[in-house]
Amino acid sequence: MRYITLIALIIAVTGCTNVSTNRTVDSSAARTFSIEKITDSGKSAQQLDEDNQQLIEERLAEVLNFCLPRLSGFEKKSADQAKWAYWLSMSGLVAGSVAVPALTAASPTANAAWISGLGGWAGATNFAGQALKESGLSGSTIAQTRNDIIRRVTDQIEIASDGTKTFEERRNSLMKARAACVMYEIAVPTITPSE
Repeated sequence: MRYITLIALIIAVTGCTNVSTNRTVDSSAARTFSIEKITDSGKSAQQLDEDNQQLIEERLAEVLNFCLPRLSGFEKKSADQAKWAYWLSMSGLVAGSVAVPALTAASPTANAAWISGLGGWAGATNFAGQALKESGLSGSTIAQTRNDIIRRVTDQIEIASDGTKTFEERRNSLMKARAACVMYEIAVPTITPSE
């Protein structure tokens, strides 16, 4: 009985922590993104500045609309994975610190199978929680990666929004912000349904 429980637990934990390698990045991430400065010789310098300012503002809105669903969607995944890891850990805590001692106090001989199974579960959930954390599937890794990327995007958006910067500086910062959002999809591990 003890070995069957242990084998079933190992299979369950291994199956729950496998990361699929069949991942794809959203096709809109591969779409070319460029911003070319307007240089119409028939316009005054002030009109060109206004047109280029308008162009930067339009592209800024496009970058924000591109980044928002990615970062918001992964926030939910982070929370879901964190909740799953938490409840897994709590089930092991309750099994090891409440159920096993209670069964042992009641009748160690009569409850030997339950004590063994729940004791194994308590130890295995500790191992599984650590494995989730090390593989980046506990939720905290995703949250940290998301926060780092948001920080990078924010720094670039601040430059892009600064009217005192040159067109080239603002354009480059928008392209860096968009690239950071694309990298988020690649950087964050997820569990995808197996086919």
